[in-house]
Amino acid sequence: MPTFLERLRRDPARVRLDRLERLQALTEELSAAQTRDEVLRVVLERGLALAEATSAALYWEKAPGELELVHGLGLSDDVVHEWKRVLADDAVPAAEAYRTGRPLWVAGAAELEARFPALAEPARRAGDQAWAALPLAAGGGRGALALSFPERRAFDEEERNFILAAARQCATAAERARLFDGSNRLAERLRQLLAVATAVSGAATPRDVAAGAFRALGALGACAAEIHALDRDRVVLLARHGRGSAVQGTPVAIDAPTPAAEVVRTGRAIWLESPEEIAERYPQLERDRAARDERTWAVVPLLASGQPIGALAATFAEPRRLETDDRTYVRLVAQPCAQALDRARLFQDALRARAEADATTALAAEALSGAPFGFALLDREMRFLRVNDEFARQVGISAAAHVGRSPVDVFLGESREPLLAAFHEALATGKAADRDVEAEVPAAPGVRFRFSVTLYPVRLQGAIAAVGFVIRTRS
Repeated sequence: MPTFLERLRRDPARVRLDRLERLQALTEELSAAQTRDEVLRVVLERGLALAEATSAALYWEKAPGELELVHGLGLSDDVVHEWKRVLADDAVPAAEAYRTGRPLWVAGAAELEARFPALAEPARRAGDQAWAALPLAAGGGRGALALSFPERRAFDEEERNFILAAARQCATAAERARLFDGSNRLAERLRQLLAVATAVSGAATPRDVAAGAFRALGALGACAAEIHALDRDRVVLLARHGRGSAVQGTPVAIDAPTPAAEVVRTGRAIWLESPEEIAERYPQLERDRAARDERTWAVVPLLASGQPIGALAATFAEPRRLETDDRTYVRLVAQPCAQALDRARLFQDALRARAEADATTALAAEALSGAPFGFALLDREMRFLRVNDEFARQVGISAAAHVGRSPVDVFLGESREPLLAAFHEALATGKAADRDVEAEVPAAPGVRFRFSVTLYPVRLQGAIAAVGFVIRTRS
């Protein structure tokens, strides 16, 4: 089969026509491709054939000065492993094209060995004879496309312009696909945010909150979500959902060197995008991280009224760059989680206060019930609300039989006026009123007893809500 150069010398017009036809076909396929994966497939399959290259490697900026191989075709496993990650100052064609912003053309093996000696042996094994690297830019990001060819190439002006034209078509399609994918991703994330807000609005426990957060963070590929809460001067892991959900957290001091404690203490988020970053910042947690096979951590504060009340942690099974919109999304997920956690905390506080109040009320009732003096509680209409056992014994009717009746109905004889006067005095003055009365009681009809009585106001939230009534039998 004649080489490219031989075909070009024999029939240059035919070669140019063939190229134009292929470029047109590439343009049509790229215009039909919508998603990033579809564009990459066309670029690396059709574009590779169009340029008559044997392999292609698409690198994209992971961080300033750092490139990551995002797609490759025709590459050996050794090359993928060795050059998965490339720095801007590495001596490889893709790095130079990225660093300088200019296309790079290597017409033969001797030139490659002179300029990029580390690639000479892999190139010999692959049988490559020429190379090109083209800078790419789309949507504020940058990258490079590296191509290899099975034979020497002239890379004259016509051929370079042809390859660059194909690359521009590919870059335009990649930007369109980025916008399309971004629109779909935004719609999905908005749907997830609505779902998590709905889910946690009815969450009864921190575990429910963590489950809702995990479902939303699944849009980013998170493998687990944790909810941490501030409890006085400690930070407590309340719940974990996803991988390793059985993990039991030990409360740590707020000044402890852990991500959750640091976020609660400072109110600032933490983004660690690789195992190396995690190990450098939190070496004491490396064993636990490795055991759970987590390679990226994102930890953001849970805020209530602007103050940290806890932290939301998302973990990922792979190293990944958390872009600005990814970080914003995690923060947005945290908002309804913080509200739910604050509601749960207030609800628990209310339950605890109610339980304490009930216990106090029960204790007070038990104390009065067994008191060695007669006690009753009257409403503002002077009707019995309740009486204790000693009061019922002295009067001679059951405690239940008193409820709804007035003291003047059970203390007979000349006691009516003194009792009414003492009751109204307690209401009017807000102070205790004492009286000595003689009266007959159902316990001993026809027998007159002498009683010392005290009526005093009982206040609730500053207002007189009832009147206490104490009786003692006088000898």
